[in-house]
Amino acid sequence: MRKPLTICLVASLLIAAGGGAPTRVVAQPLTQVRMSIDEDPIVVRLAASLGYFRMEGLEVVPVDLEKIAGQDYLMQEPLINGQIDASYHWFNHTIFGARHGFPIQGVMVFNDAPGMTVMIANRLKDQVHGAADFRARHVAEGAGYGTKAVITGYLAHLAGLPKHAYTPVMVASEGRQQAVLDGLKRGEVDVMTFQEPLTSVLRQSGMVTTLYDLNSGESTAKVLGASFPAQSLLTSPAYILAHPDTVQHLVNAFVRAMRYVNTHDPDQIAAQLPADYFKGKERRAAVECIRDTLPTYAKGDYSFSPAAAKVVVDAIQLSDFDQSHEGQWRATGDTSKVHVEDLYTNRFVDVAMKNIK
Repeated sequence: MRKPLTICLVASLLIAAGGGAPTRVVAQPLTQVRMSIDEDPIVVRLAASLGYFRMEGLEVVPVDLEKIAGQDYLMQEPLINGQIDASYHWFNHTIFGARHGFPIQGVMVFNDAPGMTVMIANRLKDQVHGAADFRARHVAEGAGYGTKAVITGYLAHLAGLPKHAYTPVMVASEGRQQAVLDGLKRGEVDVMTFQEPLTSVLRQSGMVTTLYDLNSGESTAKVLGASFPAQSLLTSPAYILAHPDTVQHLVNAFVRAMRYVNTHDPDQIAAQLPADYFKGKERRAAVECIRDTLPTYAKGDYSFSPAAAKVVVDAIQLSDFDQSHEGQWRATGDTSKVHVEDLYTNRFVDVAMKNIK
């Protein structure tokens, strides 16, 4: 059994009713959970600031995955080897893990939409009516190893286009916003798939029109046939077997945080975030980003559906990715090892959703 590594400092002395000697109330020790965390999600911050981790007897310790694995997308082997206990990352990493012999599982969904918008240049509104019209167009879809490219390619596939029917426009992460705007002005970009805050910037430019909205589970299901589990809580089957109580407590804490997200507005959420969350950010812009991305969070149901998981698997299995090291790692491995039903378990989240209102 995992030995707790820290002691909660909350303790008190209570005086007996008859005026006798004080009785010491000893706080229970906290169980440490080492977690890699993609970016800086509000759900983790809220679970900490609202006391949900401590309520469940946990201390979540963020781990810099790059110091362990070299790259943040390689969390599967550290999870299997016990170097980290859990990961807050995209569900698609369960697929890459299965391909490469490092099977991990999702135990809870945070975002049931990828938070992406597919837009077309206004000059082409009368010509591009759907993904079938992507043929021979210039498409800005982020890095070729990323989910934006995967989803754009999957939309083209669903529309009946063969692979490589359109030309990807490679735009580096640094300076991407201005590069896309300049490309639109020059007529060099026809279709774009992006997330916030770039989506809002492009809309405000007056040069684009939304073609597909993938910013909520409901709107995504209309486009892809099912919602799309994106950011999720991941762990290994071995950790689940050895520490089922800890997994349950962790899921409980996150379900509480998600209930808060689902029932409060952006200003209320921002008020509960610690000051360092806004370090280096313009607060008003950060709150607006929360507002714009709230629709991507799962609402009430944080479990995996077979249909939603299959959409992610199908999109990944159809992608060639790009020739980068990350792209080829994602593209290779044994695809026959990927079985949708093995990529997740709803065992813990079902209990939490039933017991936590």
